[in-house]
Amino acid sequence: MEDANANAAPPADLAVWRPSTGVWWVLGGPGSQQTTFQWGGGSDMPVPGDYDGDGKTDFAIFRPSQGEWWIFKSSDNTYYAFQFGMSGDTPIAADFDGDGKSDQAVFRPDSPSAGQGSWYILQSSGAGVISQQFGLSTDKPAPADFDGDGRADINVWRDSNYTFYTLYSTTSSVGSVVLGSSAGTPVPADYDGDGKANYARLNGNQWLILNASYTSSSAVTFQNSGDIPVHNDYDGDGIVDIAVWRASNGTWYIRQSSLLGQSGELRTQQWGASGDIPVPAFYRR
Repeated sequence: MEDANANAAPPADLAVWRPSTGVWWVLGGPGSQQTTFQWGGGSDMPVPGDYDGDGKTDFAIFRPSQGEWWIFKSSDNTYYAFQFGMSGDTPIAADFDGDGKSDQAVFRPDSPSAGQGSWYILQSSGAGVISQQFGLSTDKPAPADFDGDGRADINVWRDSNYTFYTLYSTTSSVGSVVLGSSAGTPVPADYDGDGKANYARLNGNQWLILNASYTSSSAVTFQNSGDIPVHNDYDGDGIVDIAVWRASNGTWYIRQSSLLGQSGELRTQQWGASGDIPVPAFYRR
């Protein structure tokens, strides 16, 4: 009998980064041993991504004090560092040019003029640096591939009017999507498995997710207000699962989309401790 999950993609790993020690703690799926790795620490910011295109997430940090990126490549166990950005920037790792590698990028508030926001993207394809004024200084950057072209779209969430503003990479056009009637945390991702990110925001413990046709939204109440969103594909079915990490007990709560046909079942796993920063990704394949 053919195994229905034989060709499924590997699930995302549970992982946390501990600023006090700079240690990454990675836990894979059933039967997988834990991995620890020391990289960064203190006031550094974790920016995991697949910077070498080998299908595995690399350990990486952004050092605000110097505007430096430090990346340890999983493909050959070497590292490199370079300056891109400055203190006050929000570092972003996403594939903006569609070459299968994460690009280093920053969102800079109040640049080039007060009240505005600017994006600076270093393309891994070698096409140089993109500089794009988009959004306001108070917006929250939330890039994702909304048009399904394999490239992350520049995107921001604005609390003041509950609106996403997107610069689509396919058409270079700008779109806006109002979602709900409250502020919150942007959590766009592919929650339906169609290859495109859904617009979504989290307010308290309510996830509001817009469908692919932009005609209706689903409200999902999950766990507690104050939990940290850690949405990712934890069961390897190509659909992002709603998930949170609770700092008070270091526990992951994952609403599985379809693991072994168990749609919607709750997975809980203690991994991490108060003070850690959750960084789930595909570290091991």
